[in-house]
Amino acid sequence: MLKLFFIISISLISTLSLPQNASYNLTLDEDYPLWLKTDKSNTDQTSGIAFIKNECGTNYFLLADDIGSIHLMSVNEDEIVSIDKIEFVNETQNFFSSFPKMDFEEITYDKNTGEVYLSVEGNGEHFNDYAGIFKLIFKDRDILTKQVVAIIRINYRPENLFFKYTNWNIGYEGFAVSDNHYFLGLEGFSKDNLFADSTLIFIASKSDMEIFKIINTKSYGIHTICGLFAEDNYSIWGIDRNNRKIFNLIFDENFDIMKCDLYECSLHIPGYKDLNYLPSLESITMDNEKNIYVVDDPWKSVFVPQEETFNKLNEETKINFKNFIPTIYKYKLTPKGDN
Repeated sequence: MLKLFFIISISLISTLSLPQNASYNLTLDEDYPLWLKTDKSNTDQTSGIAFIKNECGTNYFLLADDIGSIHLMSVNEDEIVSIDKIEFVNETQNFFSSFPKMDFEEITYDKNTGEVYLSVEGNGEHFNDYAGIFKLIFKDRDILTKQVVAIIRINYRPENLFFKYTNWNIGYEGFAVSDNHYFLGLEGFSKDNLFADSTLIFIASKSDMEIFKIINTKSYGIHTICGLFAEDNYSIWGIDRNNRKIFNLIFDENFDIMKCDLYECSLHIPGYKDLNYLPSLESITMDNEKNIYVVDDPWKSVFVPQEETFNKLNEETKINFKNFIPTIYKYKLTPKGDN
């Protein structure tokens, strides 16, 4: 959901600013950000990313666009090799055809089961008929076939709680899965096109889909949630789009928050470390080497830089902005104190 309701003054940042007591160092990889494109294809309005696996030196990711598309992306040595569209086949072809908008948001991979989940926001008068979390079943249970053959809606309990705070074009933009739990992050509370200063995280058991914990983010300075990733049962990473921050929450055994670290996001233009723009950071994932990836869903009314900055760019970069090509960031994550 592309709603930004304030402009933040942007400083020139090439790495993440660390909170004083941070548990980790997060450093932007020198080869990033990249445009989400190849010479043959690109994504559009990318709102979800999920790391799948590394095979023979190639990283595979699923990408979700909020215009109703899913892609499989392969990356080798920090170069995007391919971006291939996922097909909905057989009975899945028309599964989303009645939706007022195929508003795909978060896409999530369960490394323990191999299952893929898709969060969809509801639109139209009866928005809750369309909002929810959907399990995608791939042909031969293999994502690399690039074919979805079945879709199953996940029913969380109690249902009235699951839908209590969803609204038109506002749903669970953050969704993560660990060994035993689901984490559902509401994008935010909105009134008159303004987001409030906090939102909610629901935690549900994988065994029965029961929501057993609700966390309000107000006291932790998290205003919006547009992406979540579960590092394990008790550590999740997320994106607060409106604050331009990456956050890490550490839970105790009762899922009370023991620690919250917030990191300022880098904002520079691909290929121009001294020039910034206004990205809309929408999703987060982590690979098998604990590198963090974040994608940008361009907010078209402010995505193209102002003329002073735009005139400093080469022609290819100008075209990428004019075509609203999303970007991807990669951050190296190391425990604080490591060399």
